[in-house]
Amino acid sequence: MTDLSSPCARKMPVLPLAKHRKRLKAVAPIYLNSYRLSARTGLLAHQAMVEESPLGAACSIMDAVRLAEKQGSCMRSIRCTRSVLLGLQLILALLWLQALPLSAAQAPPSSVEFSVWSRSWIGTLGSKQVEVELNRTADSFSGSYCYQPCRAETRRQLVLNGRMRGEGALLSERDSGNGAAETGTWHIESFEGGTTGTWTSPNGKRTLPLVLNQNQDDLEARFPYDIRLLADALPEEEGDGCPNPPRVSAIRLYKDGALIQTLVTESQGTCGIFTPDLIDANFDGWPDLSLAMFLPAGPNIPHQTWLYDVATGRFVDAPAGLQGISSAEFDPLHRIVYSYWRASCCEHGVSTYRWTDGDVEEIDSQSSYFMPLVDGSERRLCYITPSYQNGEIDFISRVEQTGDGSLKLRQVEPKTCDIDAWVFLERTYIDIWQLSQNGQKPTLLRTEEIAWKQTNTSAGPRFCPEVPFFDSGRIKRVVLSENPDLCSEQKPD
Repeated sequence: MTDLSSPCARKMPVLPLAKHRKRLKAVAPIYLNSYRLSARTGLLAHQAMVEESPLGAACSIMDAVRLAEKQGSCMRSIRCTRSVLLGLQLILALLWLQALPLSAAQAPPSSVEFSVWSRSWIGTLGSKQVEVELNRTADSFSGSYCYQPCRAETRRQLVLNGRMRGEGALLSERDSGNGAAETGTWHIESFEGGTTGTWTSPNGKRTLPLVLNQNQDDLEARFPYDIRLLADALPEEEGDGCPNPPRVSAIRLYKDGALIQTLVTESQGTCGIFTPDLIDANFDGWPDLSLAMFLPAGPNIPHQTWLYDVATGRFVDAPAGLQGISSAEFDPLHRIVYSYWRASCCEHGVSTYRWTDGDVEEIDSQSSYFMPLVDGSERRLCYITPSYQNGEIDFISRVEQTGDGSLKLRQVEPKTCDIDAWVFLERTYIDIWQLSQNGQKPTLLRTEEIAWKQTNTSAGPRFCPEVPFFDSGRIKRVVLSENPDLCSEQKPD
């Protein structure tokens, strides 16, 4: 809750939400540009999102950024940088959201409603087995199909596009691997029950029967609703340019033609609308819903998520911790939520979470770093990023120590690394891992970090960085004294 003793709570008048938004838009760039948001900023900004009062939301953010100014910059800390990211992201989300309807059933007078779905089928086209994927948005369709056994490189080569026609659809088929040449036309009679139709050759002289059966996973089979979106306009037809997508204000769930529930939201895509994803966010086996809100610099895409409540048979807002994770992904085998994030142009990371007491709790977070190495006569910097696999965060590219104590590169190609201009000294080090065998989890043995050595330079005595380099199976430390700009008169902390 907002601190009632704060200047914000004492002095800020009660304003309509639109005026609060104007104030937020006025102050946010100042703090965003200063890049001085602490972990408390992220917490308060997140808290502001769930405050019922616009006054509380505005005050929480203002209190947060004031507190961040007092606490100062924290750019060197991985966790602090991620808190900056979260704080910025949540403030942007607040600025993005418009005033929500007082009732979930209410809608703006100019709104329109249209169906959306994503489905897959397995069946036959003529005598051949095929797999088909189609996405519906309003009366438009897009998708692809492949002949079994489908291969990754050709799974989406045969592209389908078209529109509703009666209870079915008329789709054009093109080969994206052959200059998008038209290769046929699909006439689908109906999408209800078994899907049937015909395929016709481009010259109209040849036809083949089409028989498809919907292929549902467990979540799709347990989701009995038809989804319709409420938006301020119908989606524009796709063309050569970038269409202006409508703003979606609600997800409506229908069953047997009756409206069951309305989920209020605020979502607007870029060049196309976002549609809800069916997920199992809390690993209870029941389908949950998630919708992207807007498209910032990837991969930090904020989502709004609803969990299915088995007791009430309705969808409820996911807890704040999950809502605050950008681009969350879900690993049902290990029951882990994970997220790839970006804190700047040159810092990427992965965080993992587990469900605890009704919300998610972070269990690990790793960030990218720069690894120096010598390649012949060149000094290079390799950008090493973490990844998520098999329930763990792992650095696939790394330096490993063998049984005799020598070092070797694992999945690092020196020629792909940048020739070092020493733009970066932050997060520059070499992690040395125990040689992993028989699928065992690798163990971090030690970290070779930059040290500061006093030496003479062309500008006089300075403390210059002594940088560890991987060089032909060993660590070679080099004092970079040739450029005084890299050095300091005082020894850095």
